[in-house]
Amino acid sequence: MLYSSCFPDVPVDENALRELGFLPKEGDWFLERQAQTCGFSIAYRIQKNSCRVEVTDTESGWEYDLFNVPSSGGATVTALREEVDAFLSRVGAACFGVRPHRVEVLRYCRETYGTEADYPFRDSTAQVLRKPSGKWYGLLMTIPAEKLGLQKKADVEVINLKATPERIANPDFQFVFPAWHMNRKYWISVLLDSAIPQELLHTLLDESYNLVK
Repeated sequence: MLYSSCFPDVPVDENALRELGFLPKEGDWFLERQAQTCGFSIAYRIQKNSCRVEVTDTESGWEYDLFNVPSSGGATVTALREEVDAFLSRVGAACFGVRPHRVEVLRYCRETYGTEADYPFRDSTAQVLRKPSGKWYGLLMTIPAEKLGLQKKADVEVINLKATPERIANPDFQFVFPAWHMNRKYWISVLLDSAIPQELLHTLLDESYNLVK
């Protein structure tokens, strides 16, 4: 299965990849290891900002095709996918600078709406979440903290989301801020580098998805 654009289109930390066990192979980075689920191995091949994952039944030596079928379920497939998602999140954080809340946003949107983020801006970690119509419902980006009015010299991760008029009129300036770089009449900026409760984050994502027509 190809995890397309699962990492930012930025230079990878090759030393961090080696520490995780990856080795260069045919122009890519490759790692194969035993799965936590007995009887399977998992091979990861990182190709720029994507990763091709192949799960093999170690007894037969054949690829485990059910892993590649989105509609397939069951305890074995679920366990394997959870292991792959967790490991790719670790790779993203260690080697591409992807922070935990961004990982949660991507996981939730993929599992809830079937949408994958893309990187439309060259040499940028900004990601766009799109509805099937192609319209944006989220923009993930890293910006200077001062753009949100925060008194610190650092970059922070935010996601711009469409929001209800009530929420736009009442930003808490802890998790929810007036939108940066988008129309503040319709959008908010949500600070991901914060202790935002997961339930609130999911609610804000749901609101944005449903408000974008």
